[in-house]
Amino acid sequence: MKHPLIQSLLAISLSLGMATTATANTPSVTSSADGILAQVNDEIILKSEFITASQAMAREYRDRGIALSNAEIQNLTMDALITRKLQLGLVNRAGFSPNENAVNRELLAIASKEGFDNLADFQRSLDDKQAGSYAELRRQIIEDASLVALWQAQVRPRINISEQEVNAFLNSPEGQKIPVEQVLIPEWQTSHILVKVDDTQSDAMAQQKINALYSELQKGADFGAMAATYSDDTGSATQNGRLGWVTDGQMVAEFEAMMKNTVAGDFSTPFRTQFGWHILKVENTRQRDMSNEARKDKAREILFSRQAPQAEEDWVDELKAGAYIKIFE
Repeated sequence: MKHPLIQSLLAISLSLGMATTATANTPSVTSSADGILAQVNDEIILKSEFITASQAMAREYRDRGIALSNAEIQNLTMDALITRKLQLGLVNRAGFSPNENAVNRELLAIASKEGFDNLADFQRSLDDKQAGSYAELRRQIIEDASLVALWQAQVRPRINISEQEVNAFLNSPEGQKIPVEQVLIPEWQTSHILVKVDDTQSDAMAQQKINALYSELQKGADFGAMAATYSDDTGSATQNGRLGWVTDGQMVAEFEAMMKNTVAGDFSTPFRTQFGWHILKVENTRQRDMSNEARKDKAREILFSRQAPQAEEDWVDELKAGAYIKIFE
């Protein structure tokens, strides 16, 4: 889900710029002495980062076909940097840390756009042009990923869209324009027998037990009765091993792969997951029509995008109200 603050952050992340509400009494780039332009709690805004962000801000508005004066650009830039410093302060205190693999994927995507197929060559190219460039790029990506996580944690919970709102929107003239497209998802009616691997039962013991159960099933033993008697999954064992209708992504990868490769009415060979050893049975399969749910999801997206800017603005206002902010003349 896109949201204004994060979209702007990512658009000019390498230059520290983003578009928010203007702040009064912003110093001029040309008239300010080199050094500190503002203090935000324990953070400072330097003239060098202000100039870089101002240039990025000007490019962003120019690319969008919006004409702004230098003073307007500078006001927007200072307000954006203040907001970013406040958010990064929260990130640091909360200890948000993006996934290392996600950071590397983002770096690889940038490297690919620049014509590189690995990060080592990309790093050498950047650092040959200016020492430390790759480390700075990586830092910016980590910051931006952390700010996205912060937005999800701080702003998203403020936006609550009820079922009544969704239905009212769908019944409105605008909502009725959402196209009705058939969405079918596969489902498997599945049962299983689990033999756990834990402190009381080694992997070898569990495998021996599941193989014995499999042998009995091959001889014609009733799957449900075997699950009720021998399965270590107490929740499903009381239901003769039944798990109900299962969709993509509900089960761990090994279970899902075996389920998809088992024909309806048959049971699988024993297989291992993080929980232990299993045998599963696919009772039936079907295609479930999710068209109505898909229209509701689209309606929620539209309503969310309309409510997000106000929720974000309220959050930023609260951050500023509780912060020490000083802009030096």
